[in-house]
This record gives sequence, structure tokens and C-alpha cells, in this order.
Amino acid sequence: MPTKRSSISYPKRGQILISNLSPGFGHEMHKKRPILVISNNILNKTLPTVVVIPFSSIVPRFIGPDVVVFASQKGLEKKSALIVNQIRAIDKTRLGKKIGTISKAKIAEVERALSVALKL
Repeated sequence: MPTKRSSISYPKRGQILISNLSPGFGHEMHKKRPILVISNNILNKTLPTVVVIPFSSIVPRFIGPDVVVFASQKGLEKKSALIVNQIRAIDKTRLGKKIGTISKAKIAEVERALSVALKL
């Protein structure tokens, strides 16, 4: 007799979700905000944590190589900056609803910014 596949979903690379990053300390980004899931789907499915990068609605005047700017789009109410140097692992219990998914072209842009920020 066939068994039912699990309908439990997990966060996927490239998804934009809402997350509460509080409490934050010092210069860490905090508060409830959109985040981008950047860890790979194998880890996202198996680990209790995911690697994310937070968005900010305050777009810096100087856009360095570690910042990726997104125009207002589904899920992002206004022009936003992905602050790549704020990458972190968070527990899945911090994840809220999915509000969007970025394109493959934008993922490539994020990967370039990560390689600069982390000197990969």
C-alpha cells in the first residue's frame, strides 16, 4: 500500500519570508522584517536552522558590493536593500509567512555579493 508523502513544507533557497529578528544586539539588524533564505534546500529540509539575509527599507546612499537593491515588488512594499554582511543562521521558529521568491538572476547577484562580503 503506498504511503502518503509528507505535506510539511520547508523554507527554500530564494524565498522571501517575514521573520522577527529581535532581540538584536549592537549593530545587528533586528525587528520584524523580510529576509531572504540563502542556505541550500538540503540543509533547509534537514536542519532546525536556516541561513538568511535581512532586507532593509532604508537603502544606503552608497551601494557597496555587499548590498543588493530590490525594486518594490510582490512581498516588498518599497524599494529595499539586502544587507549581505548581516548574513546569519536563525532557528526555523523565527520564520513567518512566505511573501515572495526572487529570480535566478537576483540569486546570482546575491551570490556575487556574498563572495565579496565573505571573500570566497
